[in-house]
Amino acid sequence: MVEEILRRARELEENGLREEAEKKYIEAVKEVEKEVSDFLGEVYLEVGLFYTRHEELEKALEFYKKSLSFYEGRGNEEGVADAAYNLCVTYLEMGEYDEAEKYGMKAIEIYRKRGLKEGVADAAYALGLVYIGKADIEKGIEFLKGALSIYNEEGNDDAASSVLLDIGEAYYRLEETDSAIEHYLKALMILEKVGDKLTSAYLIKRIGDAYGDKGDMRKMIDSYLRAAQIYAKEGDREAAREIVEEIEENLWDLTRSTRRAIVKKLDEIRALLE
Repeated sequence: MVEEILRRARELEENGLREEAEKKYIEAVKEVEKEVSDFLGEVYLEVGLFYTRHEELEKALEFYKKSLSFYEGRGNEEGVADAAYNLCVTYLEMGEYDEAEKYGMKAIEIYRKRGLKEGVADAAYALGLVYIGKADIEKGIEFLKGALSIYNEEGNDDAASSVLLDIGEAYYRLEETDSAIEHYLKALMILEKVGDKLTSAYLIKRIGDAYGDKGDMRKMIDSYLRAAQIYAKEGDREAAREIVEEIEENLWDLTRSTRRAIVKKLDEIRALLE
């Protein structure tokens, strides 16, 4: 009965019927609460995830906490860890870093104890972002690198590229531009392999920013041109135009011959935007 209600809720959500889906999710909660079965913690968690997807974070917290309390009462450590992890991520999204840290540490300790590598990696990733949010950037990088090591070991390219990007951003905040570029380039290699062109364009632009900070204007402009061209070809005209404007603002810092070559490439990008 409950599984059928959840199936219908998921179906409604997939079809964009958010309000109808919410009613079904709540119906599932009420139904399973009558039985107080082991399934209750999982249902609470799924409803929390529904609210997270729709950016209703206070409601998501309510159900994650219900899930945590239920699993704690049942002595289900993996359930506790999963609920605590989602609480960490939600508080992180809300910028409440102390609460996020508390639940993240609870999750990672259990995942480590039970040898759940994927859970350890995900919790370490979240904690890395928490510490960066708290301006303890070096500690954040330490956790991010711990997550990266596991993602690489498990062959999880999507997660590896994401955490590499965030490590690059952390080094950028520390003004360690060479390290930032190193990690951006590693992330870019993975993204280009899997064909994620828009995120690749973002990274190429960030690489250009880093070269600009180093005073290497030619490498900065070359990166910007490449990023703008990808955005234009992929249909993100606004992003492409913004980069074109940045290039134009920096043209006079280059030699005349270099400017001519760049203007020609800009004309090619503008043609794509017409």
